[in-house]
Amino acid sequence: MKDRTNKITIYDIAQHLNLSASTVSRALQNNPLINLETREKVQQTASEMGYVPNWIASSLRKKRSNIIGLIVPRTSMYFQSTAISGIQHEAHKYGFSIVIGQSDETVAMEKELVHTFYSLRVDGLLAVSSMFTTSADHFSPFIKNNIPIVFYDRVPSGFQGYTITGDDFTGGFLATEHLIKQGCRKIAHFSGPLTCNLYQQRLAGYKDALSRYGIPFDEQLVYVHDLTMDAATSAAQEIFDSGQEIDGLFSANDSSAVGFIREARNRQIPVPDKIKVVGYSNDLSSRIISPTLTTIEQSGYNMGQKAVETIVKLINQEESVKIVKNYVFPVELIKRESTNS
Repeated sequence: MKDRTNKITIYDIAQHLNLSASTVSRALQNNPLINLETREKVQQTASEMGYVPNWIASSLRKKRSNIIGLIVPRTSMYFQSTAISGIQHEAHKYGFSIVIGQSDETVAMEKELVHTFYSLRVDGLLAVSSMFTTSADHFSPFIKNNIPIVFYDRVPSGFQGYTITGDDFTGGFLATEHLIKQGCRKIAHFSGPLTCNLYQQRLAGYKDALSRYGIPFDEQLVYVHDLTMDAATSAAQEIFDSGQEIDGLFSANDSSAVGFIREARNRQIPVPDKIKVVGYSNDLSSRIISPTLTTIEQSGYNMGQKAVETIVKLINQEESVKIVKNYVFPVELIKRESTNS
């Protein structure tokens, strides 16, 4: 038995079975040139001896790792977890593995992950930028070396490559228009940091809906924060304590909408009778809060699948296949109790 500092190699397996190392290598790769009985014997022995392939050495030989790096803000976010599920399933179909890193919404960690994945020689990189990422400059190791990179959901300003996004402008418009059609005229908006493309577009959709229906835009009704429940609770307290007589809220995510509803409930302000609320993302929380939350569906799972489909085509250099450079998913308004629907 080898100690932990001396890992089992194909040479150990070859010696144990009295085979050549090349035969063992081919058998482990399920090469049909090696008869089935030998392949099964080698694979069983490798498992029993605790052999783990050195994929870094293998990738250097093949110039292909069959690994795609993935940078997300947080895996705990409902939208990201559903997108990751789509990514994982689709990548497996194409024979790729996924290695995930979380930026924790910090540019510093995002930069570190970019360099880590570049050092690991991944074949491509999927990324969702942090709320505070203002440019794609730190992704230059991939961009300058022509290693495929695809951003989905959140995209840094000025990035000229391949992107997969939801139709955030239309989502913001639909959410606000729905509130207006339900009789709301003084509609607040909870936005994420406006360094981020998502929140820029959702705010723009909100403003356009107000304009279309002849309602003046009031900058005092836009609350910019990190869209957590705590931040939403603080914003709701500010609204209620100031005496703002709002009758509607469009929140750029479901978590902050839920935070607002909870604070309204604590103050015995009825939703939707006095204030109607629309969120964004169709999180699980939107279905279990009371009243259930009207929201915008943006298809995280499908977006993840599309991101993988795109990057695999780029990795395989399928130039004959038309790849949409900036793919936009349609969004859908899901009507529930928080707007009397």
